[in-house]
Amino acid sequence: MLDTDRPIPDLGRPAAGAAVRPARPRRVPKVFDKYMLPKVAFTLVTGASLAGAILTGLRHGWIDWPLLAVRWLAYWFLAMLLGSEVWKIFYLRPSVNMRPVADAVEYGEAMIVLHRRWQRVLAPLGIALACAQLAIYGRQHPGLLPWAGLAVALLLAAGAAIALGWRRPVDTRRQNGLDWTALVNMAAAVAVMGTVDVLIQSGPGLAGGLLSLNRTLHLLAFSAWLGGALWNIFIAVPAGQVRENMDTVILANFQLERFRVVVRTVFPTIVASGLVQAWAMFGWSWEPFVTTSWGWLVLLKLGMIASLVVVFITCPMWGACSPIRGVCNLDDLFEPEEE
Repeated sequence: MLDTDRPIPDLGRPAAGAAVRPARPRRVPKVFDKYMLPKVAFTLVTGASLAGAILTGLRHGWIDWPLLAVRWLAYWFLAMLLGSEVWKIFYLRPSVNMRPVADAVEYGEAMIVLHRRWQRVLAPLGIALACAQLAIYGRQHPGLLPWAGLAVALLLAAGAAIALGWRRPVDTRRQNGLDWTALVNMAAAVAVMGTVDVLIQSGPGLAGGLLSLNRTLHLLAFSAWLGGALWNIFIAVPAGQVRENMDTVILANFQLERFRVVVRTVFPTIVASGLVQAWAMFGWSWEPFVTTSWGWLVLLKLGMIASLVVVFITCPMWGACSPIRGVCNLDDLFEPEEE
């Protein structure tokens, strides 16, 4: 946390009459850019999601690669869409209210505008692919049509709320009812889709209900991580690099700290729920994990998650969470700048 008793260097508000110099970009080693680590993490979680989608898809009998691609991309786009909504509602707006000054508010507005641009791509693709996946489910398993129809209705409601939200003025300090509508409907739709996945494999009953809950936790945790990574890399950093000042740095740091707290819960949830899913498929024996291609796929996914944990621990230690000085750790502002 920021020590308010220490003087803070003002990066963006020079004294009256002083010459204004543009902020120098932070130099990084030419051989290895430390800020590559968050991008590596984004790639790893994408690869882990692809492995999981292929694994569960094959268990459903989806042996065609186009069907597997539809299944994976539907969850991938929805996860980025849902997770970025989580960031906007739970990280951005509370952080702006903690730092309600002009530069911070301007930075928050820039992030929301950039997020809306991403939504215009993510929302149509994610909803269309999810509806296609649910249509395939309904065709292959007619008994699941009510569940599939419910998920489609929730997705369309979420899409309508997102589209209506684009017409509203940007407001970084007040929570928007349309944002909440979109978030709740998308989360519910993902939960229903996860339930359909489980019902195809396990059928109804107590075991199916517990596995559906586990599957929902797995998908929501994955969404919180992937969507947060999207926001940090492709929204917070681009919007912050063009307006480097003290309030921007502090606001970005507040958001990142909230995300770190969530990730500490997300990682164990992804691993634990993923192991439960593997147990439901293979049982408690280790033999299938080392003797079958499906088992190797599970181990590959676990290896990617383990690598993510290493990256998550390493990023703060190296100050590699952001190329903007001070975002990863406000104490960096009081240290001599690296040349």
